[in-house]
Amino acid sequence: MKATFSGFLLQCCAIASLAGTAPFATAADESPLKPARQIEFDVHEGTWLSLDISADARTIVFELLGDIYSIDAGGGEAKLLLGGLPFESQPVFSPDGRKIAFLSDRSGSENLWIANADGSSAQQLTRDEDDRTFVSPAWSPDGQYVYVARSIPSYGIFELWMYHVQGGSGVQITRANGAGAKGGGGDMHAASPVDVRPNAMGAAPSPDGRYLYYSQKLGGFEYNAELPMWSILRRDLRSNTEETLISAPGSAMRPVVSHDGKVLAYATRFEGKTGLRLRNLDTGEDRWLAYPVQRDEQEAMTSRDLMPGYDFTPDGQAILIAYGGKIRRIAVDSGTAAEVPFTARVKLDIGPDLRGQQTTPTGPVRARVVQTPRQSPDGKTLVLSALGQLYVMPLRDGAAPKRLTRSNDAEFHPSWSQDGRWITYVTWSANGGHIWKARADGGGSPQRLTTVAGYYSDPLFAADGKSVFALRSSNYARTRTLTDLSPGRVADIVRIPTGGGDVALISHASGARSLHLTSDTQRVFFYSDGGLQSVRLDGSDRRTHVQVKGLGQRVQPDPVNALDAQLSPDGKWALARLGSHLHLIAVPQTGDTDFSVNLAQPSVPHKRVTQFGADYFAWADGGKTVTWSLGSTFFRLPFEQITFDQPQSVGESQAPTSPPKSEPQQFVAQVELPRDVPGGTVVLRGATAITMKGDEVIENADVVIENNRIAAIGAQGTVSIPAAATIRDVTGRFIVPGFVDTHAHWFEIRRGVLDLQNWSFLANLAYGVTTGLDVQPFTSDMFVYEDMIEAGLMPGPRAHSTGPGMFSDNRLKSMQEARDLLTRYRDFYGTRNLKSYAIGNRRERQFVVAAAAELGMMPTTEGALDFKLDLTHALDGFAGNEHALPTVPLYEDVVQLFARSGIGYTITALVAYGGPFAEDHFFMTQAPADDPKIRRFMPPDVIDARTRRAIWFRDSDQIYPQLAEGAARIMRAGGRIGVGSHGQFQGLGYHWELQALASGGLTPKELLRAATMQSADIIGRSNEIGSLEPGKFADLLILEHNPLEDIRNTLSLRQVMKNGRLYDADTLKEVWPRERALPALWFSNDRP
Repeated sequence: MKATFSGFLLQCCAIASLAGTAPFATAADESPLKPARQIEFDVHEGTWLSLDISADARTIVFELLGDIYSIDAGGGEAKLLLGGLPFESQPVFSPDGRKIAFLSDRSGSENLWIANADGSSAQQLTRDEDDRTFVSPAWSPDGQYVYVARSIPSYGIFELWMYHVQGGSGVQITRANGAGAKGGGGDMHAASPVDVRPNAMGAAPSPDGRYLYYSQKLGGFEYNAELPMWSILRRDLRSNTEETLISAPGSAMRPVVSHDGKVLAYATRFEGKTGLRLRNLDTGEDRWLAYPVQRDEQEAMTSRDLMPGYDFTPDGQAILIAYGGKIRRIAVDSGTAAEVPFTARVKLDIGPDLRGQQTTPTGPVRARVVQTPRQSPDGKTLVLSALGQLYVMPLRDGAAPKRLTRSNDAEFHPSWSQDGRWITYVTWSANGGHIWKARADGGGSPQRLTTVAGYYSDPLFAADGKSVFALRSSNYARTRTLTDLSPGRVADIVRIPTGGGDVALISHASGARSLHLTSDTQRVFFYSDGGLQSVRLDGSDRRTHVQVKGLGQRVQPDPVNALDAQLSPDGKWALARLGSHLHLIAVPQTGDTDFSVNLAQPSVPHKRVTQFGADYFAWADGGKTVTWSLGSTFFRLPFEQITFDQPQSVGESQAPTSPPKSEPQQFVAQVELPRDVPGGTVVLRGATAITMKGDEVIENADVVIENNRIAAIGAQGTVSIPAAATIRDVTGRFIVPGFVDTHAHWFEIRRGVLDLQNWSFLANLAYGVTTGLDVQPFTSDMFVYEDMIEAGLMPGPRAHSTGPGMFSDNRLKSMQEARDLLTRYRDFYGTRNLKSYAIGNRRERQFVVAAAAELGMMPTTEGALDFKLDLTHALDGFAGNEHALPTVPLYEDVVQLFARSGIGYTITALVAYGGPFAEDHFFMTQAPADDPKIRRFMPPDVIDARTRRAIWFRDSDQIYPQLAEGAARIMRAGGRIGVGSHGQFQGLGYHWELQALASGGLTPKELLRAATMQSADIIGRSNEIGSLEPGKFADLLILEHNPLEDIRNTLSLRQVMKNGRLYDADTLKEVWPRERALPALWFSNDRP
């Protein structure tokens, strides 16, 4: 997730060691990224080595960390054939041994290539330019074609193709819609849902060219999957028929045919481990050959097939395969395995070092995001919601916002009356909210219009000023919905007199949002997933005016709905927000209720209005002006200055369009509140302080806190104690730094209309998480929450955020587009932390890295269960990689790459990649639903939803201990390991994540270091938090039992100090510097 800031960046987010010369290439270069560093090391083992042996049995070719090597068949020193920054993999010899086929992203996207056997004269066979994945090339027996699996724009689904070595666009063999060979289902799956579409990979032709063997399952990737999933099919290339040849309880996958065509080797899972079996194709005899071997990846994205490439030796007497980090020769008759030793001198070109440190400002909290700003009818004033309160601001340079009301209620969604004299708005808390109106000049007291509390939003004055329209929903439903990200809100359009009174129903409008009006005073307009719609004021004649669609993420093959849209006052134009940007389109009156505009290929005049993006938007001046906001900056642009895009050729995609050439007016709303800094000095005396400053442990310590910082720490009697200090005796207890969650998700926040007592923040703080980074909050609301916490308006951890994730719908085509995208986050949201969430092909990802180096940003990434993708993240220089590498075990090659590149690695074991979620183990073994503390801080509906009828897996099926073991190896090699709970079970989940990491062999001290200093460093905050040192924030935990003896002792938490305020961990009652109980949460008595 990412973000940007506006004009006050230097005041609010000072950062060190980030900015520098951007290592990007010229437009003529294939790659926008040039190597900035090189790492070298020798290895004798490797992870997921796909290999092949030449026809003369003299040479083995294999991949290692995106480079391709060869060795003599007997082993020895590896020779580099293909290296450099491109990622090249899965080499296979041609039948005559003179060429190799392989996969490479050297063109910017992954494609199928061939080259001479020594790596020279590389030739590109496929020319895809998007972010498709290719898997497992295999030569036809005559050497004229190469078979390969090619992904479709869906989640982990592949089709088989064949490409002639002399060129051509390729011949498709299998189809994901089911229109394939006879006997294989025919058109049964045509236009079928994704989860039942045939998914094929790992083509293995028979030596006579008649048959093609391959693995197939229905559908793409699924979490917590049940076996079997994959079977082996045999297709007759003469008759175009196919049959399922092998099924097995643990799946059957990755077939390889012996060179005489008589034996087929395949992989299957048994008791949590993978082995190789042999099937005699003449007799049907089937037997084990080797067990265990490399664990398969049928529970990951299979970007490198279900198993590494392996092959029979030309004489059929053995199989060459890599597992246990080594290349091995397994005798077919006896199953005896012999190592083929190798040594590879690895020299890796990698991208820039994007790590850095950020400094929290010490002055007032300045709102980074203003919500729903609306220009007054005369164009002179702006009303907005910031930090949960309404402000008005003259629209002139240097003007300062001022409070509209003196209310303590949280205020949102302001809107003007037609005469500009009144402003209507809504309030909300967990107990319900109301519709209000207030004088625009701030005079008098606000007037509440509604008598029944509920969840109201989007209030609008009617044209005659006599009533207010709004959306209304059940407050009960809102508080009990786990997340309100879904647009499926059950809502009514209602009307209420401006003098107050009864609310009248106009129409039910499920999913409605963005209520607005036009010059047609008999109708009210809104947007939903059904399009831009309206209804008469008597509830009749519901109409759809236009459906706005556009390019979504590349896993979404069809156009997706715009997030929001509003019709112009004259009904002839519409503004629509899709992805990051605001678009303007014409809306013809056709009478067609299914009329749709695809922004990628618009049939009407169209213009992308924004350069950096938009959070909120609206029409102004009766449609003469387009307004929007980003962060705390308000923009307005006269309609007459907008120049529309030229029509494109048929079939030519117009997205993303070039940014507008007209410069909009900009006004920064500088809303400030005092930063929460407690006053006073307190000494925590007598505990054992585990400082995380190296291996330092101080017994009988004095920890001196002044205001919100650690002033001094040392053994009692060695530090100066101010005379006015309060002494708190914590003898016999243990103090550690506050925990840092590198992969937080506060899914449960309310958006748009905010919740100032959100339980998910409280639960984390109560369990000792004093800092977190939400690495994809979906919307910009998290910045508002972060600022409100910093201002002391609500309790919670330091709730940092990347802002909304950067996805592949950005379709980056140039460095300038990447700069604009990252500028959104740096200059408008004020964050250096970004989330590059599978943003596109290798070139697009490198655009992000190069722009981040130039702008001083710290992008982390989505691992996406894709081991190949993960390795390129480390090679390109990304600052972090979120979620586990799905391949286990990890060997020295990957360990050294992750350790030496400096990439932060957070495995999020609770949502383990490559196997079952670890959280289910903890739900089954620890019974959290009965914990009084959980019941205090978590709504009962949430507890029930998460803990009842949990999924059960055998211990042998669990992968998280192996993931944790890989993390331990990386950490001990000098790498950075973070602790991230993924928001799975707020608060307690963080401790489960620590326990899951412990299963991989990390000691309690190592785990504490990961939870504190290393996690703080990964998010760029170790200069301020992560250890108990003078000058750092006073974020610390007081434990009853020693966590160095058992990491589960972190649950003996008694008190939490965050920002110098000390809380009772069981109740979050503040005990210093003031005595203040936490108000009862809305669900505290919510039981029959």
